[in-house]
This record gives sequence, C-alpha cells and structure tokens, in this order.
Amino acid sequence: MENICQQIHQSSKYVSLWLTKQPNVNEESLTDWLLFHISTKVPNIHYHTFTRIEEARQTGADWEWWILFPQTYVRFRVQAKKLSTDDNYKKIAYANKYGLQIHKFLEDSKRANAISLYALYSPAIDYEICSNKLSNQNDGVFLAGGQQIHNAFILGYPLKITATDILKLSRPFSCFACCPLITANGGGLQHYLKQYFQLEMTSVSPNYNNFRGLHHERPEYLSSFMDKSQAGVPEWWENEFKLEMRDFNSLLVYDFRHQSSDYQDMLF
Repeated sequence: MENICQQIHQSSKYVSLWLTKQPNVNEESLTDWLLFHISTKVPNIHYHTFTRIEEARQTGADWEWWILFPQTYVRFRVQAKKLSTDDNYKKIAYANKYGLQIHKFLEDSKRANAISLYALYSPAIDYEICSNKLSNQNDGVFLAGGQQIHNAFILGYPLKITATDILKLSRPFSCFACCPLITANGGGLQHYLKQYFQLEMTSVSPNYNNFRGLHHERPEYLSSFMDKSQAGVPEWWENEFKLEMRDFNSLLVYDFRHQSSDYQDMLF
C-alpha cells in the first residue's frame, strides 16, 4: 500500500503543479495523464481510454473505476471537473439535451450499482482536509461524493460556488491508498467509504443488503479487459463491448486479487 500511496500522491502533486503553471489545461488531458501515469507506476493498476467518447460525454461519466478483491468487486463511476478560481456553479449545474448532467450521472451510477464520485482538479489548498500529512501536501486531485455535491449545490441553490466550497466536501485522491482507515486496524476500504462517502453507499434497492457499488460477479467486459490488459488491448475489444461501456470514457482497475491475504484484509 505504501508504494501505491506514494505513486498516487506524486501524480496528484504533479496535477497541482500543472494547474499552477498552465491553468488553461483541459479536464480531458488531466484525466488521461493522471490515470495513465498511475497505471505505468503501479503494476496491479490497469487503465484504458476509449477511442469513442461522445456518448459518455453526454451522460457525464469520465471513467469507470473497479477495485477487485478475490471474491468481491467495488465499482465507481467518476466525473471529472477542473475547478475555477472564480464561480463553479455552471460546471456543477451543467445541462445539455438530456437535462442536468449531474442528474444523468447519478441515475446512470445507480442503474449500474456504482458509487458516484467527482474527481476535482485544483491547485493545492491551504486548509487541512485530512489528518494524513502525506496526502495533504500539494495535492491537485480530490474526490467528492456525487450525491453530496448534488444535495449541497443543486438542491441548495447557492448563488456562487467557490473552489473552497466544493473542496470542503472532498478528500484527496491519494487517500484511497494513504488514509490510515484503509488498514487492518483502521477497518479497510469499506470503513473508509462509510466514514467519508456514506451518502453514496445507499443501496440501489431495499432488497439489496450490501452497500452501493459492491458486486459479486464481474461483467464480461471487465473480465475480458483483465485477460488482455497486460499484453495490450486489441483493436476489436472496444467495439465488442461498446454497448456495455457506452456510459463512460475510460476504464481504471485496481487489481488486488492476487495479493497476500493480509494485504487484502487491509483493504476490505
């Protein structure tokens, strides 16, 4: 976990530097670099971005993120937003022919049984956002719950949304590996999610006993991707599964299935 923590933290710091030096960089460039860079530094993290992106842009999911354990799998849908130093209301309340992007994003996430998150790109901030000092120094990538963002800024009807307003609801991206809660003593990933993303974990159905995002079977496209990702995803693969993957632009997988049992216990 320490290696993953350091690599994600370094990548997040670079995003902060990038935003400081080139504030006009777009979200797509930041997302593609961030996920690709992490996947090159950590052997059990895999990433693939698709050639067709128009459909997913309409629904609002920039990437689908899976964390794989031996018997269970956790699914996230992530929408990226580069925060402005001025007002961010138009970004959060963005609308197209489908209506508010955030509504479509939340609906698609619920249908897919996925935890909805916003990835927020912003230069380092000057207030303490978590107790882990390593993940609180010069981060440029933060995660906030989709439903929490909706309730605070869509239902709340604020006149203006500053970057600080949004980031106060977030946690550093690196906390998914660096947070002390994600240890055997801390309670693991499930405890971390309940601590900071409780609103996002509400079950998709009263008859479903587990938290949102938890799966016991992998979709075929995910199994196929894991079989082929090491050697390189062939050109036909994306077309083969385009209907199943039409709601997101990229696929990110943290694969902990083959780690030691102690390591797995630290995560879940």
